[in-house]
Amino acid sequence: MEALTSTTAATYVRGLPFAHTFFTDPSQLSATAITEGNINLIFRVGDGSKSVLVKQALPYSWRYPEFKLPVERADLEYEMLQIEARHCPGQTLRVYFYDQPNHIQVVEDLNQHLVMRAGMIRRIKYPLVARHIGTFMARTLFYTSDLFLPSAEKKAMQPRFMNPVMRKLQEDLVFTQPYLPHANNRWTKVNDGWVQAIYADDALRAEMFTLKERYMTHAQALIHNDLHSGSIMLNEHETKVIDPEFAFFGPIGHDIGSYLANLVLNYAAQEGHAPTNAERADYRSWIVASMRETWMTFEAEFLRCWECDCLHDEWPSPMFRQRHLRQFLQDAAGFGAAEIYRRAIGLAHVVDIDSIADDMTRAQAERIACDVAYRWLMRRSSFTTIDDVLSQVIIN
Repeated sequence: MEALTSTTAATYVRGLPFAHTFFTDPSQLSATAITEGNINLIFRVGDGSKSVLVKQALPYSWRYPEFKLPVERADLEYEMLQIEARHCPGQTLRVYFYDQPNHIQVVEDLNQHLVMRAGMIRRIKYPLVARHIGTFMARTLFYTSDLFLPSAEKKAMQPRFMNPVMRKLQEDLVFTQPYLPHANNRWTKVNDGWVQAIYADDALRAEMFTLKERYMTHAQALIHNDLHSGSIMLNEHETKVIDPEFAFFGPIGHDIGSYLANLVLNYAAQEGHAPTNAERADYRSWIVASMRETWMTFEAEFLRCWECDCLHDEWPSPMFRQRHLRQFLQDAAGFGAAEIYRRAIGLAHVVDIDSIADDMTRAQAERIACDVAYRWLMRRSSFTTIDDVLSQVIIN
């Protein structure tokens, strides 16, 4: 099937059986393209009163056509959404229809929600997001790990989520290219010398490659693998996690670190968005508090799941449980550092920082974020509590 357009997307939905019960008058459907995101074509299709989103996987990234991608990633995403819905339905996107031959999903339109990244740029405080995301991570990660799944069942699932192309994309863009001179890397020019110092720091690179190896080999649980403020849609009452097409069995700390890192990126970006020092300080305080609540919620819910549903005969050690949670925290700091570096000086940046008009202010935001990344990366083995992690973020 060819790439959809606004015209053909409306025609496509009009021909689906569910449209005649979902919409009052399918003949009145029209579509508009949504340009957020880098990879898939997305259209909003509606009749003026109700709407859905149509998401089509192409054999390339629509924003970066030179990146060739497997269309089968849509099959994986659909299956991942079913798994997430089983374990955490409140935070999972609803799928109305999946067209496997054409790799098209029709899903709920979260038009009463805002992309979290956009809301944070505007300094919106979301009272429930920490609780929702902490719970989502705890449940989706615990219930796809060896702590819950019988060994044979988990091993049988792993080949279905091998996802080699999407993983290789992350191995290159997150764990390799940002720490070496590479044509894909970009940053604010005033930071040239500072970036060259990163390239020259082999101790930093050795730590990052340790994380790269861990990312490639530690199949702890079925991770989202792209969990950040651009893959979360929310309002004051509801939070939905979207776009799990990068999913595979990987290290649990990766999802935690990726999410926390994107909060740090916004913390840094407030250099250019907050109109006054007081507003900047106030929102940064909220960010840090939200990070702390996210981890505390994750830890409490993961331990609750462990107590209730763990294969206790296979893991009978309270000391192991304590060590395991501490390793998650330290891994989160390391993987969070990788996410910050790649978003600040790699290929795929974040609008939080890139939308800052003034070069000097944008450069300062890049440095603030990467300074946190450096401290997380190099000091992570000493972290035992979330407050140890957050102490490396706060600007006095």
